[in-house]
Amino acid sequence: MNSKQKIIDMLMQEVERRYGIAPGNQVERKLVRIFEVMGTTDTVFWGREMLSPDAPESEWLSLVECLTVHETYFNRDKELIAVLAAELLPQMIAQKQQSGDLRLRVWSAGCSSGEETYNLAMLVLMAMETAGSARECADGSIVPLPGWNISVLGSDISVPMIRMAENATYSTVEMGSFRTMDPQLWRFFDQIEEQERNRSDGRSMRVKRCVSEITGFRHHNLLEPLLEEEPFDLVICRNVLIYFNKYKKNVQVHLSASLAPGGTLMLGATDTLLCRDGLEPHHRDGVFWYVKTATGG
Repeated sequence: MNSKQKIIDMLMQEVERRYGIAPGNQVERKLVRIFEVMGTTDTVFWGREMLSPDAPESEWLSLVECLTVHETYFNRDKELIAVLAAELLPQMIAQKQQSGDLRLRVWSAGCSSGEETYNLAMLVLMAMETAGSARECADGSIVPLPGWNISVLGSDISVPMIRMAENATYSTVEMGSFRTMDPQLWRFFDQIEEQERNRSDGRSMRVKRCVSEITGFRHHNLLEPLLEEEPFDLVICRNVLIYFNKYKKNVQVHLSASLAPGGTLMLGATDTLLCRDGLEPHHRDGVFWYVKTATGG
């Protein structure tokens, strides 16, 4: 084994140890491509620097940023969105209305650049309007009625992705964020004036305040618990666990622990639930979700 391949193997092992990202063929290919840009001498030097005890965390986060795919857009996973809109969110809102507990908390784990998180916030607002718990404004915005406390959190391990999400601005150029978006969601965007943007990037759309003010973002490693004062009513972690291997169950334990009793966990279509204690399985139209029982751990 040559020195470059040895360093690649060591880096993959360290990435898994730090962040739980499995050292599979996809990760190795991306590392090889990074190394192809660098000369052999630079590669060996950089690799040894990364593997030293003094390597800064920012360098490791930059490497993880290069190794993970940030493929996301509005209205992704249409089957899941349909189940949320038609069944799960109306049920949650009705239960909140009946109990008088008007707090609704949602966590989008592994949110990338924020499209799916904002999409969830839009779905919540539309469901609330339908349930009579929110009102429509003249500009198409939807605002919860007084007394409601709505919070939608997006988290990701990539600091640049979190910054993009917080910017709340997306381009319509080519096959970007709006490639399959439901037309009814355009009510939640404002077009940015020409002087505010680069003329070459097509139209740029900014998420309206009614959505952004109930949405927040945070840097977070899914291998660690999310320290929150209050549990969540809905946790969604889709297209993320494919990067984990032996740590998948650890991540699922943290996700489950963050749920309130009666809260709902939704995973990716190919994700197997490894943390079954206290979670009841449900399904509809090929979409699976898990509800935390009152005695769930």
